[in-house]
Amino acid sequence: MAEITENYEEGKSIDSIVKEHCAQCGRSTRHMIVTSYDHRGSEDYDGGSFSIDWSSSHQVVQCQGCMSSSFRQVNWFSEDMHQIGPDEWDDGERVTLYPKRSNNTRAIKEFWEVPNNLRRIYRESIDCFNNDSFTLTAAGLRALIEGLCAELGVIDGPKTIAKKDLTQEVKRFSNLEGKISGLHEKGFLTEKSANLLHEHRFMGNAAVHELAHPSRDELALAIEIIEHTFDSIFEIPAKGDELKHRRVRRAKKT
Repeated sequence: MAEITENYEEGKSIDSIVKEHCAQCGRSTRHMIVTSYDHRGSEDYDGGSFSIDWSSSHQVVQCQGCMSSSFRQVNWFSEDMHQIGPDEWDDGERVTLYPKRSNNTRAIKEFWEVPNNLRRIYRESIDCFNNDSFTLTAAGLRALIEGLCAELGVIDGPKTIAKKDLTQEVKRFSNLEGKISGLHEKGFLTEKSANLLHEHRFMGNAAVHELAHPSRDELALAIEIIEHTFDSIFEIPAKGDELKHRRVRRAKKT
């Protein structure tokens, strides 16, 4: 009959330094373990002639650069140890970081002037991206454009239509294509920036209606475009107003 032994220890790894990816710094940094709870176990077989062993460590870690805190879990299982090359072994250790992050994940930017509902959809879209849910990410980014238009009161926009007699006429459309054109028409976006949002629309339509699976690189570019759009419409004008306010206040003092 196998015999199982287990033990628990609090604070075993405190003040240890590990190197992990930091979401705020955007790179691998030194992290200090500020608290930990460790569990070790072993199951003996054949009278103790061999055993199966395991351990887990749950840790709160703090980046020594930006000082942000997060969670780190380290699991080890003796049966996962195996040779993966002539002189290389898998040591059986698995590290999981919460929130999930790596060189392929994106940090959530803080947009203080963006309306709450848009910030919420933006955060949810980034969470989907970081968890490899790419179809949902594309759908979320499309929803962001719909929400942006609604927030700015854009309900339609112009589109040039080619007629059978080869002439052209401008019609107004209330679909997303028309609303994006409306963002440019009302001066919220340049024509080039509006055309970039049309690429979002294409990708989002494919994700929602055709269940397409866009690539990580495509989505990373799309997220950058959304972030740039938020900056140009909400953040930079607010900073300009603050700069003007400070200039006027300084002039009154003199």
